[in-house]
Amino acid sequence: MNFLAHCLIGSRAAGAQPGAPSDSALLAGGFLGDFVKGRVPAEMPFDLALGVRLHRRVDAYSNQHPDIRISSDRFPAELRRLAPIMVDILCDHLLSRSWSEYHDQAITQFTDAIYQEVAVHAEWLPDTGLQFLDYARERDLLARYGDWSVTEGAMRSITRRLQRPELNPILAEAVPPLLEELEADFHRYFPDILAHARDWVAEESTAQDHSRS
Repeated sequence: MNFLAHCLIGSRAAGAQPGAPSDSALLAGGFLGDFVKGRVPAEMPFDLALGVRLHRRVDAYSNQHPDIRISSDRFPAELRRLAPIMVDILCDHLLSRSWSEYHDQAITQFTDAIYQEVAVHAEWLPDTGLQFLDYARERDLLARYGDWSVTEGAMRSITRRLQRPELNPILAEAVPPLLEELEADFHRYFPDILAHARDWVAEESTAQDHSRS
């Protein structure tokens, strides 16, 4: 999962029962989860920490999901090792393409809420996270993943980080023809991940309530 997907999952995992975690904190935690490394700070507010932990739980669950493995196996052999990372990035593109199926708020309103909620908790971001937040907010990057050029740029950032620029032409040629099949995979695994996230948050919240009583 990438930023947009993680934030949507967090916002939808809170539940409506009294005492449920804040959907805004879980949303912010979905963003922070890419930047808070190692042990979650003990002094972090419970709902925000739960959002960071949910991010990690979703990553662990999705990494083992059979439909995501199917998506990864669709990539040509030269890209197979990077395919799971590319599938994560493509999740935001595919989510953007079918946004109204998963959220009743306009995507730009939702991404504006992301930037605002993460800014409230900016003290927990390292410098790299603050820089990315500013960059994303200035360009409304998270709302633009439906634009193929933005998604392709995100994939190129991975090959650049790994110093594998020779893979860019292969990506450009191989991925667009796969999108229809990858989208079908997405609509199988994403609802399942949403349901898993809701169940996990409910269990963790119940355990927290019991520890307080």
